[in-house]
Amino acid sequence: MDVPAPPPPPPPAIYRTAPGDISPRNSRETELCNDARTADWLYLGGLVALDVGSIFLTNELKYQESPAVRLVGPLSVGFTFGATLGGGYLALPKCSRTWVPSTPPEGAVHEEWPIALSFALAGAALGPIITGIVTGPVPLDWSTEHRSVRMLVAGMAGFGGALLPYLLPPRTWRAAKALERLRLEVDQKGAFFAYRGIF
Repeated sequence: MDVPAPPPPPPPAIYRTAPGDISPRNSRETELCNDARTADWLYLGGLVALDVGSIFLTNELKYQESPAVRLVGPLSVGFTFGATLGGGYLALPKCSRTWVPSTPPEGAVHEEWPIALSFALAGAALGPIITGIVTGPVPLDWSTEHRSVRMLVAGMAGFGGALLPYLLPPRTWRAAKALERLRLEVDQKGAFFAYRGIF
């Protein structure tokens, strides 16, 4: 008498996001969440050190003869303070042991560029203000054009500096994005079709 072969093993479980599935699912997610759940103090400390250095540089170059050399100060102040605005947000905690953000089946429900643009615009607005505070009273022999260009340079540098942390992100942001990609790869197997109407 032949004995029937046992049934094949069930396929490996495919994790799907459920309303209560908010904790890390495996060791890799736990590791990434641990990296993203505390602020990146080293990154923040580096940004503050750059701010202090730019203030010192601006005061050292304030009385240089060459207007081009004097513009290095506002450029560095705007850039470093803009980077502190953008990088400060990215370095904050992005995960919790009891709540891991997940992308729903229909895809990302929010974009990242609006907040990046907001910090860039804030950097452009604050760059000249911080430069004016750091520089203090300026010599009377500076031309009006030179004073205007200083503020323009500081504003443009603040805009660019706030976007730099997206190219050189802190540990928390890198871990959060890796966790998001990992969950997206697991959750988004198959096809999904959706449509939206506005009334």
